[in-house]
Parts: sequence; C-alpha cells; structure tokens
Amino acid sequence: ARPCVEVTLAGELDDLSPAVGSAIYRLAQESITNARRHARHATRVAVAVTGDTDQVRLTVVDDGSTSTTGRAPAGYGLVGMRERATLLGGTFHAGPTAGPGWRVEAILPRTGTPR
Repeated sequence: ARPCVEVTLAGELDDLSPAVGSAIYRLAQESITNARRHARHATRVAVAVTGDTDQVRLTVVDDGSTSTTGRAPAGYGLVGMRERATLLGGTFHAGPTAGPGWRVEAILPRTGTPR
C-alpha cells in the first residue's frame, strides 16, 4: 500500500516569484516520489509549505524505515534538489529523523531568482 500524502499550506504564499513557486512544487514532488520509492513501510508523508514575509519553507517528512540499504544519503535526486534550492539562494537539508522516518527541508527566499 502507498503511504497517505497530507499537504498543509500556511502563511503568506501569494506573490511568490515564479522560480520559487516552481522550485517548491518540484522539490515537493521529488520528495514525495522518493518517499514512495524508498521509505519502507511508510504509512504517511506530511508535506508542509509555510510562507512569511522573507521566505518559504518546505518540509516533507515520512514515517518509513530508515534502513541504510533502502536510501542513498547523497543520491542523484538529493544532489539535484540541493542544487535547485541553492541556485535560488536557499538552503536544503535531507536526512533521517530522530525516530523512524526521513525529513527533507528547503528554505527559499520569496524573491529567489536564479543565479
């Protein structure tokens, strides 16, 4: 069975630059795909997008098993995701959570423009 995906949008998300809106969408899409593909026994994937006056934060957390055999910590997908965030002046982190699961977080400036 595939994990349930829950999406929460909060804060100020209007008037994002097109590049930032697109990057948030693509990063969320890639994170969900990775969770469905690699998170063993995951039952849910929580996606949260929160905006404030300066930045937009994307957090994707799953509750799957974090066995090292199932996930490559620096797979090509994660490298591409980090590059996408960095090009817009943002940050990107991915790794195991304190309990079972995996967490991806990207923080992008609202006005991020490709460098």
